[in-house]
Amino acid sequence: MAHELHSEVVHNPSDDLTQWPGDHGQRPLDLTVVLSVGSDDRVEVIALPHGKRAPRTRAHRAGLQVSGTAIRGQADRLRAQWQAFVRHQPLDADGMPSGPPFPFAAGHDLRPCRSTVIPMIEELAEAGAYTLDRILAGTDNDLVRFREFLLEELSQEDLRISFDSGLSVPWPMLAVRAGGPGTPAFLGHRHEIEQTGASYAPFRPPAARPFPVTSLNADLALGSVGRSEDVAQLLAHHSELTVRTHADELVKSLSDIEFDEDLMYFWCHGAFEEYGAHRTVGVRLSDDKVIDADLVHQHRDGFRSSRESVFRPFVVLNACHAGVPTATAELEYLGRAFVEHGATGVLGPQIEIPQVFASEYAHTFLDRYLSGTQTAGEICRDLVRHFLDELHNPLALAYLLYCGIDSLLEIRPCTSSPSTSTNRDDSGRPAVVVPSQVTGSPSTSPSTSAPRSG
Repeated sequence: MAHELHSEVVHNPSDDLTQWPGDHGQRPLDLTVVLSVGSDDRVEVIALPHGKRAPRTRAHRAGLQVSGTAIRGQADRLRAQWQAFVRHQPLDADGMPSGPPFPFAAGHDLRPCRSTVIPMIEELAEAGAYTLDRILAGTDNDLVRFREFLLEELSQEDLRISFDSGLSVPWPMLAVRAGGPGTPAFLGHRHEIEQTGASYAPFRPPAARPFPVTSLNADLALGSVGRSEDVAQLLAHHSELTVRTHADELVKSLSDIEFDEDLMYFWCHGAFEEYGAHRTVGVRLSDDKVIDADLVHQHRDGFRSSRESVFRPFVVLNACHAGVPTATAELEYLGRAFVEHGATGVLGPQIEIPQVFASEYAHTFLDRYLSGTQTAGEICRDLVRHFLDELHNPLALAYLLYCGIDSLLEIRPCTSSPSTSTNRDDSGRPAVVVPSQVTGSPSTSPSTSAPRSG
């Protein structure tokens, strides 16, 4: 006679098969470079190549002869040179402005300016190589050997590199002196690059669902600039979209223990604020309230130890300076705050980016990211090559990926249609929500006095 056997699983042996691997299944990094700044402003640097034997005595390590303060100064100098590129204005024989104002800021395709722009790109590459040389300058034996090893690694192509550092360095803009004429020397063109350095963040496996959950956090005044309307339509058509236009809407969402968005896109202005000893950098939507790192901490800190907390978006901060990580000790990086609470990565510009280019870059990046076929690191490198090689525009190099080199959207196929909503009243919206059409705000055109930047 058959008997029913009662059983009880006490060890859950299949747990390892149901948990998402911590590295998202991506291939390992090829190189990690760690810069550690001591209390005396001295900098120690370590390079950890994956799968390669380090010197028999220790890891690739050296003490830099340039201070942390000097490195920040060199980085700011390089950013200033890139800003001068954006604001380039041709002059006639008498030194007066000639032609249309700020031609490099007026569009994303600079092929019509090829004869002028290519020598300037070469100058930027030379400046990037000089900056890297200054960081690694010195005659100490350990430093000489370390420099030889690191430059040989960086002179290769298609590596996946992570710079772990609290120093504010625009790594993609740096360059190596390698290759023949016409060979791009920028690190961001040669490699996939991220900067890390945040504290340990909670890990949540990515959500695999039919449609990504996204948000557009926007300044309504920018609703008709460049391809911003196309970006809004792209998000609405390919995801379940929430549109926020005021800081209180974002604060309400940040205060929810379950903030389950796959992607947060910010299309707004960067903002610096100073009051007495308090200095901060953040962003503003359509109102005057600054959204900075402290605001994120204020509304997410209470969830740090909660197992029910959900916060794992990839964040695109398409706002001026929003990608600058800790320019001074007092300026806490907004992106770092997002990462510390669980964001899978943050992408943002290091300089004031012309609005037309910023919207074009965002549309191209988001179109690829929402497909779920490429990681953020792959897309960033590919966009640098697309804009630089095909359109003679180097400004994609100004975007820095903070963490997130392996960020990848997981999509489960489905035949139903995505929905769109606003956060203020949770009311349904049509498939396409364009903020400028909602409010009737006028189109914004490039200024004749200065390039319009985020």
